[in-house]
Amino acid sequence: MSVDQVSQEVLYALCDTADVPADAWKNRLTFVDVYKGKGTKNFITLLTGDQLAKAAATSFAGKTDTMLLSFKVESMREEADLKIKYEAAESEAGGSGEYVHVYGGFIPYACLYAMPKVLVLDESVGPNLGKHMLPPLGMGGGGLEKETVYDDDSDLSENDDLERFDQHTYDLDD
Repeated sequence: MSVDQVSQEVLYALCDTADVPADAWKNRLTFVDVYKGKGTKNFITLLTGDQLAKAAATSFAGKTDTMLLSFKVESMREEADLKIKYEAAESEAGGSGEYVHVYGGFIPYACLYAMPKVLVLDESVGPNLGKHMLPPLGMGGGGLEKETVYDDDSDLSENDDLERFDQHTYDLDD
């Protein structure tokens, strides 16, 4: 396994929009809905950022219903207990190589890094005509809409304007 493989923080999947529920992002924290991948193998194939353009061009060329899913590697390993292996062939298990396979079951949408995104086709004149336009990728990629996390440094438990809680007062009501 190369250093680049170890440093992958986000992995991707391309699929038809019909394969992903419309509320996958909204309901992701329920751990109920899952991405099943395609095929009947005992693993799900994911892609690195470097593999996306080629996969979109070969498997989804000209399709207007192609969706990009991005998954956090740490969440898949730590929260969903999935095994991620880099293997020699895209559609076969074994060996060591550049193809990412996820073992251990389906991938919960709770592992999504960003909202699923329908890829649009480039309509400009030139060599990219009809190719999918990929957003900036990775943990720093601004093209994928992520959940905003706000840091709140205030400690509400130290608010002196609040009346002191007295359990005895509430026990008298019973």
